[in-house]
Amino acid sequence: MGAGFEWPDEEYTSLLAEHGERLTRLAYLLTGNRADAEDAVQDAVISVARNWRAMSKQSPVGYLRTAVTRRAIDIVRKRRHLPLDELLDLGRPDAGFLRLEDDLEFTRLLQELPEKQRAVLVLRYHQQLDDREIAHVLGCTQATVRSQASRGLAKLRERTDPDVRPIRGGELNGSGRTA
Repeated sequence: MGAGFEWPDEEYTSLLAEHGERLTRLAYLLTGNRADAEDAVQDAVISVARNWRAMSKQSPVGYLRTAVTRRAIDIVRKRRHLPLDELLDLGRPDAGFLRLEDDLEFTRLLQELPEKQRAVLVLRYHQQLDDREIAHVLGCTQATVRSQASRGLAKLRERTDPDVRPIRGGELNGSGRTA
């Protein structure tokens, strides 16, 4: 990891233990691929670890979420890859991945959205962030967040059977969060 790098304190390790699976599921929804999701999380964890001591600890989970989101988006932009999960036997995923992988059609539809629309929907409905927080994570305005959410939801609705929509009444997978 380079000269002079020391792993952060126990607080950081505990934070990763508590939120690691959720961050990996976030990256999976953004990349559509478990291997890329794990790469995004690993890169983000290392990046935040390098700056941990100098960072404000007001919102450490927010720092990690932002780093994971941005890294996942970068991976999607750069790789435009084959779906590795279909080619490789990667073992048994955790329960969170099983839920996501059971709905392969929804995951496929989500991956067809432009990156920003997909990121906005995942951050809003999976991570339960409000428009202000999403705007901060993505480095855009709240108006952009709202327009990207509206466009993304419209595209998902166009592509799904009205009786089997993954999003009903502003809810994503029963999260209870409305748009």
